[in-house]
Amino acid sequence: MSITNRMMLTAAPLEEGIELAFADGCAGLIPFSALPEVGAGGGVAGLELPNPYEIVVTTGEGESIELPWDFARHYCDPLYRPRIEAVARRGRQVLGRRISGLRNAAGLTLEELADRATIGRTTLADIEKGGQSPGLDTLSGIARALNKAVPDLLVSPEAARDQVGNQ
Repeated sequence: MSITNRMMLTAAPLEEGIELAFADGCAGLIPFSALPEVGAGGGVAGLELPNPYEIVVTTGEGESIELPWDFARHYCDPLYRPRIEAVARRGRQVLGRRISGLRNAAGLTLEELADRATIGRTTLADIEKGGQSPGLDTLSGIARALNKAVPDLLVSPEAARDQVGNQ
């Protein structure tokens, strides 16, 4: 897979925003309205691309704002955000099924695991359905309640073996 969709080649300030172009030919404009710090900071005093993956904007007040490639990309590619959201949704669903499977294997109800993890039953149900991404504290609580390590919740032993075997 090519990384040209992540590499920014140019970035230039215009009156209405930052015009940029990616190595794959995608181009667009980040409106200053998406960068409240710029408006509050007296506009743009400087703009640089220290590497192909970030833009550093210096405001009129001297504040530096770093804009990563993925923030910039969705202003150039209307399909980027829906693709990323679909990937995130699939990831939440996989994690939810994994946690549900481990909970069932441990013989625990939703309420029992939620109590042991010190989270709400509704929160756990949302996580298992793939509707919510758990934060690190929540994920750690679930892992602890299942007597597992956090990585065990994220990757099945079979998948971990496959990854090691493919390296």
